[in-house]
Amino acid sequence: MEIYQTLKNKYPFTKICVYEGPWISPLLHHIASNQTIYVEVEKDASEFVFDHLRVDGVKAFYKPDQDMVYRYINLDERNVFVKNLVSEAPLQKVDDIPVSTLEKILVDIYCDPDFSYLQGSEYVRIAENAMTIFNINKTKLLRYANRRGVKEELEKIYNEI
Repeated sequence: MEIYQTLKNKYPFTKICVYEGPWISPLLHHIASNQTIYVEVEKDASEFVFDHLRVDGVKAFYKPDQDMVYRYINLDERNVFVKNLVSEAPLQKVDDIPVSTLEKILVDIYCDPDFSYLQGSEYVRIAENAMTIFNINKTKLLRYANRRGVKEELEKIYNEI
């Protein structure tokens, strides 16, 4: 992924992970286009990374909230969301690029305001699809959910599934 290589060259000592919006599509009940690239960076470096991307002409948004996503961002277009990387987030390497695990993405969809369009009853469908299609490591998911302060809520959802 080109954006990762660019950022890693500029910030070689910073922990960075990336993933793309289309990776979420197989989980969705209602088809929603999302061409966003998610860049998660250690808290101390996230604003620097955002500024670097903007200077390079990338259509980047820094920690977008629900209102920003609904009013100003077209998810059908290529955008880059720069967010803080939660410590001890479950990551994996794909072609030497750190990316979010499915467990992390599922928790983030539940928690993050930029995913508000996928929350509520849509989230339950996403969770059901994830459990049906993929092998979800529930322990890993709940450990990360605990870091995000939503362990009990997600434990209830996944136990009901």
